[in-house]
Amino acid sequence: MISRILVAIEDTHYLPAIESFISELKAKSGELHIKILNVIEPETAVYSWPSSEYRTEAESLLSTVCSMLSKKFPQYKVEGQLREGTAKEQIVEEAKLFSADLLLMGPHNKRGIGKFILGSVAKDVIPLAPCSVVLLRAEVKKDSSLVLGQGTSTMSKS
Repeated sequence: MISRILVAIEDTHYLPAIESFISELKAKSGELHIKILNVIEPETAVYSWPSSEYRTEAESLLSTVCSMLSKKFPQYKVEGQLREGTAKEQIVEEAKLFSADLLLMGPHNKRGIGKFILGSVAKDVIPLAPCSVVLLRAEVKKDSSLVLGQGTSTMSKS
């Protein structure tokens, strides 16, 4: 039975998929303890720790996601954890410390050139994780128009 879920986040892009997955799971699990993990990685370009603004942004994201999931699932314990270090190492370590039964995450792609050199975090986490890993896909919304620039112009897709 799944009772402890670690959810690794880097933004709110996958929040609807996280909510949907947990909603489906709740019928099968009596009580869930959900831990949201956000990792602050060193900036690879300069090999230094991120600025205080980046930390504040990471804390705000963590607080927002915890708050949203707590409201959506008041019957479950939801908590947040902010860690510093390499994402794959911190995710695997937290899954072990938390005794996670399940790890939920999006692809956690590196940004920019790092994506091509280092690959995705998920690819590195899966073989090291102490529990099952579920990779979530973001829900794709179909829109009938394409917004161009900041103005009001739109172009219909045909």
